[in-house]
Amino acid sequence: MKRKTQTINWLFAITAFIVIAGFGAVNAQKMKAPEFHVVNSSKYSFDDTVDLLKGAIEAQNLMVLKEIDAQKMLRMVEVKTKGMKQLLFFHPRYMKKIMKANKHAMIEPPLKIAIMEKPDGKVMIKYLKPSYLLGKYDGLEAIGKELDELVATIVGDAQK
Repeated sequence: MKRKTQTINWLFAITAFIVIAGFGAVNAQKMKAPEFHVVNSSKYSFDDTVDLLKGAIEAQNLMVLKEIDAQKMLRMVEVKTKGMKQLLFFHPRYMKKIMKANKHAMIEPPLKIAIMEKPDGKVMIKYLKPSYLLGKYDGLEAIGKELDELVATIVGDAQK
């Protein structure tokens, strides 16, 4: 069990590192994020942004399944960052739709939003468009678009 927990922690740390690298690459090289990435800045503090996003997720009758403290995990491998969290969320009603349309896509949920505080204190919100994640599977185009709108609403509501 301990080994399994360590393996999971390493996987989360690697995922967090990839998120950091993605944010850094966009800023350092002035690259435009790929079209399936959505990146927004927040006008709120890091902690407030996390709380507002969780509230917006729950207001859409979705469940926050996990809050991952990527900053804490990266400290385990001696990487220092400012605030960084990932929110994993979904609802069984969408799992049912996905399973009915194409059971092969069941590996894609839950959805994830990354929140990162940059060295200058600015807070960024990033997620992959659900239509990109689900668009690789036949029969899920409509569900992907529906979830795109839902996640955009969540991020928008958290920024009001």
